[in-house]
Amino acid sequence: MIFTDIGMDTASLAGPLEGKLDAVRRAGFSQVMISAGDVVGHSGGVAAGVRCVRDSGLTVTGVEALRDFEGCNGRLREYKVDVAKSMLEICGELGARLLVVEAATSVHVDAKPDAIIRDLRMLSVLAIPMGIRIAFKGVSRSRTVRNFVAASEFLYRADCPNLGLALDAFDVLAAHVPLDDLDAIDPQQVFLVQLSDYMWQEMLTPEEQAATASHFRVFPGEGAHSDGLAAFVSKLDSIGYRGNFSFDVYNDDFQQMPPDTVVQRARRAAEWLVETVLRRALPVPDMERLRRPAAT
Repeated sequence: MIFTDIGMDTASLAGPLEGKLDAVRRAGFSQVMISAGDVVGHSGGVAAGVRCVRDSGLTVTGVEALRDFEGCNGRLREYKVDVAKSMLEICGELGARLLVVEAATSVHVDAKPDAIIRDLRMLSVLAIPMGIRIAFKGVSRSRTVRNFVAASEFLYRADCPNLGLALDAFDVLAAHVPLDDLDAIDPQQVFLVQLSDYMWQEMLTPEEQAATASHFRVFPGEGAHSDGLAAFVSKLDSIGYRGNFSFDVYNDDFQQMPPDTVVQRARRAAEWLVETVLRRALPVPDMERLRRPAAT
């Protein structure tokens, strides 16, 4: 069976890019979020990494992630603009139409609204000729934009058609953001929803939250917050979100496991999401596609 609107991130898997993509495809996913480091770090160079993705037969959900971009000044800003241009080029080469931008956590950025809006608008304008959308994500430990409500306000003020939201369930759950806040969001403004869970009930310090986000996430249905995660997805469905979901699961343990083992966990999460939360019929199996080797 093929999951058409659910994918996963290559950063969740260990090993070379080819092995990651093969495992994702064999598990029945039709799309994949590409971590830029997997492409630029390919043993054969960037061109080989791009070719590997294009030959996989998988649709690229997007590329992630540009970090600590908005609010920079002086030479730091020049440097970050160069980084952004490079990531946009990677998007273009991959045929990706989405770049995820995470709200800045650096102490060296300017958190004033005008600086944030200035940079989001500039990035969006750079992306327009390439047909790339910018999905901006509020991060609960950010110094600039800590949740999707604040992010939505900045997007409104930036007023660019290719600038929208990325919603990360981890940050919503960790920060105890009320789900009713989603009622104020235009579902057409949401470009991507990232899903993950974690094992402990509470995170007592910002440091613990940052460590959990980077090292200890688990797949939906595996953690301590399945009810909250299900409520989050159901709320999105009720307000009319019909876009893509991506499993954004950073876990050090998964980096020590074979990709096929990890993607089977992702497959179970997708089945849980489709059957139990969204209550859809599972996709019809397409065994011919699963058997067909990737193009060479």
